[in-house]
Amino acid sequence: MSDAYATTDRLVSADSNSYDRGLDTAIALSVVGFTLGLITLVNLVPPGASGSALTTALGTLLAVVVGAVGITGLASYTNVVPVTSQRVRGIGLGLVVSTLALTALAAVLPVTMATLLGTVLLAEALAITAAGVSSRLELVDTEPNMSAGLLSGGALGAVGLAMGAAIGGALTSAGSLLWLVGAVVAGVGLFLLAILPREDLGSTLPTAIVVGALGLTIVTGTIGVGWQWNPQTLSGGFTGGAVIPVFLLVGTLLSAWSAAKCRAGFGARGREYGAFLVINLNAFLMVAVMATIVVFVTLKGVGYAVHGLSVGALTALVLLTPALLAAVQFARTPAGTGDWNDGARQLFRVLPLAAVGALAATFVSVLVTGSPLRYSYAYIVQVNRQGQPLDTALAVTPDTTVGPLLLLAPAVLLAVTFFRSFGSLRNVGTQSERTGSIRQAVPTAVLVLVVLIGFFLILGPAPFGLSLGETLGFAAVVAGAVAAGGLAVSPLVGVLTSDGPTLADSAQREAPLFTLGVFGGLGLLLAALLLQPVAGINPRVGPVNLVPAVAFGAAVASLVLATLTTVAKRSSEETITRRLLTEETRLGLIGAAGFTALVGLHVAATGVSFTVLGVAVSNEGSLSWPMVMEAYIPLGAEPGGIMPAIVGTVWLVVGATLFAVPLGVGAAVFLTEYAEQGEFTAVVEIATNALWSTPSIVFGLFGAAFLIPRLGGDESLLAGMLVLGFMLLPLVLITSRESIKAVPDEYRDASAALGVTQWETIKSVVLPAAMPGVITGVILGVGRIAGETAPLILVLGSTLNATESVDVIDGFRFVSGPPFIANDALLTASASLPTQVWAVIAAGVSGSPQMGWATAFILLMVVLTFYAVGITARTYFRRKLNYE
Repeated sequence: MSDAYATTDRLVSADSNSYDRGLDTAIALSVVGFTLGLITLVNLVPPGASGSALTTALGTLLAVVVGAVGITGLASYTNVVPVTSQRVRGIGLGLVVSTLALTALAAVLPVTMATLLGTVLLAEALAITAAGVSSRLELVDTEPNMSAGLLSGGALGAVGLAMGAAIGGALTSAGSLLWLVGAVVAGVGLFLLAILPREDLGSTLPTAIVVGALGLTIVTGTIGVGWQWNPQTLSGGFTGGAVIPVFLLVGTLLSAWSAAKCRAGFGARGREYGAFLVINLNAFLMVAVMATIVVFVTLKGVGYAVHGLSVGALTALVLLTPALLAAVQFARTPAGTGDWNDGARQLFRVLPLAAVGALAATFVSVLVTGSPLRYSYAYIVQVNRQGQPLDTALAVTPDTTVGPLLLLAPAVLLAVTFFRSFGSLRNVGTQSERTGSIRQAVPTAVLVLVVLIGFFLILGPAPFGLSLGETLGFAAVVAGAVAAGGLAVSPLVGVLTSDGPTLADSAQREAPLFTLGVFGGLGLLLAALLLQPVAGINPRVGPVNLVPAVAFGAAVASLVLATLTTVAKRSSEETITRRLLTEETRLGLIGAAGFTALVGLHVAATGVSFTVLGVAVSNEGSLSWPMVMEAYIPLGAEPGGIMPAIVGTVWLVVGATLFAVPLGVGAAVFLTEYAEQGEFTAVVEIATNALWSTPSIVFGLFGAAFLIPRLGGDESLLAGMLVLGFMLLPLVLITSRESIKAVPDEYRDASAALGVTQWETIKSVVLPAAMPGVITGVILGVGRIAGETAPLILVLGSTLNATESVDVIDGFRFVSGPPFIANDALLTASASLPTQVWAVIAAGVSGSPQMGWATAFILLMVVLTFYAVGITARTYFRRKLNYE
């Protein structure tokens, strides 16, 4: 490929600019028509829409197109996102022109959506005909081949065969075979018309005939909005509302392909451009279908699903903190090209930060003014088999109470984020003998607390009748908490009392205290915190709980420390000093987030609330979401929610994953790295593929016939976990094995050359490289098992409106005989989201359709959450591979 061809942004000569722009508009019109076909197919805008309804719909589409093209154009003008391709620019302008023209036609002429769609196909047919004839008459500079090719001819011939059969069947009487003659004539005719002439005519004239025939069929009303065909051989029929959008999708795909070939000048480049455009439109179709499903379920179920949702403004701010951090990091990341406009760069960077900041300011205003934000609406509940509207509202209240888990999760996320960006402070500063001794004693102290946790966990807080929990445990918790508090404030005290000439010098000199104070304090306080519930104690100093008070003080001290190092960094000019102060700032932020997380963990573990400065961390919290956080209320004024089904679904997926993933990955490692590649592995591979192809109901029958009799004879959560685990196992094995096989042998050879054992090579080299593929398999498998219904009905049962959630965590207990751990909760039946939806359907008129749609919406959100977790893990391992 020549350099000129590689760098040019125009594929036709400069004197054919009108030809280029016209074809760009034709391609854009195909894209608009394809979009309208999808909109009409899902009946978002019916084919019979006309007048103001049609004008409003097209006006909305025009606003979306103008906004998207306008923002992209502005970004290109300011070099934020440079768009240099002439074809992309031309298609963007063509999108605006095409949408504007269609909107104007709908406003001026008394046409329906179906007539407008037919007009689009006719315009496309005329455009590609003109382009092909212009090329053949050499009015423009193109490079067509001698023929369009057998592949193009075969595709067009197949379309002609179908059209000929349809036309022949409509013109001949029932039972006649003359339709076959029409099919052969049309198919052979289009095939010959495609392969015999030169490529410019072979790629345009047959396509124009097909597209024009589809357009004429719609415009003339041969197949109109009220058209219907009910073949005697079929139990159903075809309607104009379904056929017209399909005609448009087929016609616009063909016209886009032909126009793209014309735009690129035919030849190899034309075929490539046409193929890429068709592939992109098909990808757009798939994404649109998936988005349509999600939007449809959301519109049907979201109203019922979020009834009564209210959240405290402070809780909302806590939950918004990770998004605020992400927006800040995005604002600090350069984007665009080096010569872009400074104002555009600043605007592009701060827009997400401004959006999140505006939302945070709204929540702060609720706290300051004490006035809640409310959005009222009505939803439908089922009462005596009749729908009854109930008033509800979405609200943001000025409540200053935060739930422990809602505090714990964002704090842990922030701590992990800061820790990932933290480097090292090793060999920085001056470490005294006392500091070294404390550093050596901290792991021992943490180990002692961990031993006590295990001791009280196994024997209870009063072993052998002795109140050791209230004596020994109490003393250990108090000592550990006080020591952790001392460690946490030691770096701040060290910096403030240091005799360094500047604050930066003092912070650098006391660097050993930073790591000791943050990591040592977190470890020691975490161990002391976990000792409390197993020892049955909660030390207090007057009215204050000791452990959360120490954690809160340590968080404040760490935050002040981070502030001081930030100030010192601004006053320092040496590069190495600024880098060290940056690491100390991150360490201070790790401590602030980590100790804050321990406050939430304490409340969650002990059930005792903690209040400071008017802010309370309590198990009650200020988040209320009845659909998710409540069970069904049989005789209540409101229906309650489906929390038992959500909890059951989560445990089913977690249990199946814990069962299948280790087995699948281990089997993949053995079959790929250890077993000889012969008949045994071939048989295993065949059996695995067959198992993955087995219908889910077969797994359910296996569970009902084999597992349930061996698990107590009743439907149980454990049986559901195992059945779903069996379904997940083959996919994990297949994808894991393929991912491991895809790791280059050079990795193994290099590791072996360094003297590393085979297992160390697998653990440290092969598995990390294969992990993205393994996680992809887990994501796909979890997406399948989370929504399975048939096997769960057989092994778990089908419960409508469950009133109690399964408690797996508290169900664990130690026993004196094997297996030494028992859990009755795993051997009881549980509700789940898929079976809840089925129960609503099976209940018939007694069920609530609105609740069924809301359950389906929640199930969709749960599955998407699992997807998000898996995709995040996969992205992490991919980045780790790239960095290493």
